[in-house]
Amino acid sequence: MRTCRVPGCAEPTTKFGAHCTTHKAVMRRHGDPRQAGVTKAQLEPYVKLVEARIAKNAANPVWAQLDDRWLALTRSAEAILSAFHNGRPGLRHEVRAASEVKKLGQSVEPREVIVTALAMYLMLYQEPRRFRSDDAFSTQLVRRVRGLSDVNVGVWHDNKTNKMRRVYRELPPRVVQVIAGWIVPVLGGVGMKLVELEKADWEARQQEVKSFQQAVSDLT
Repeated sequence: MRTCRVPGCAEPTTKFGAHCTTHKAVMRRHGDPRQAGVTKAQLEPYVKLVEARIAKNAANPVWAQLDDRWLALTRSAEAILSAFHNGRPGLRHEVRAASEVKKLGQSVEPREVIVTALAMYLMLYQEPRRFRSDDAFSTQLVRRVRGLSDVNVGVWHDNKTNKMRRVYRELPPRVVQVIAGWIVPVLGGVGMKLVELEKADWEARQQEVKSFQQAVSDLT
């Protein structure tokens, strides 16, 4: 009997897979069998950092340009769907990805998407061990962006608690990677620039602390 490849898991693998049923589901949902989902609350400190950076550079045209780049992406998604509905052949996962991006464009303001995506890059810099792989990061990026819209949330009644519960509608991994492949070129460059700026700010603060400590040490 083969056991799951995840370290510490002794459960048997699925018939044709390398992981047990639980870790196979985690990999499908989060991009890696060891990856935990990033919550809105966990991302919030990084959202505030992005908002502060935007406020500090309010006159910089890059923010409006990012809005335009996101809107262009949503229009491209709409064009893919239009072509498909008019009979042009299309890859199923790409058409599904276009549908998801279109829904985001219709229900979420561009700036919300931008701030959330940029915040994910800051989280990646500050907490690199949180993300188990590149696929895990891109999956969490898409999940958090999709999480901005209630269109991607279902509601069901829990008979045990007699309460209504919200559940995130999952996407197939190939669809997620298509969406990530569209988002990263549009927003990733600015995300990495913000990482550089935050790193420089952190180093400057560290230097201030060292200078103060040295001054204290030099007291006679």
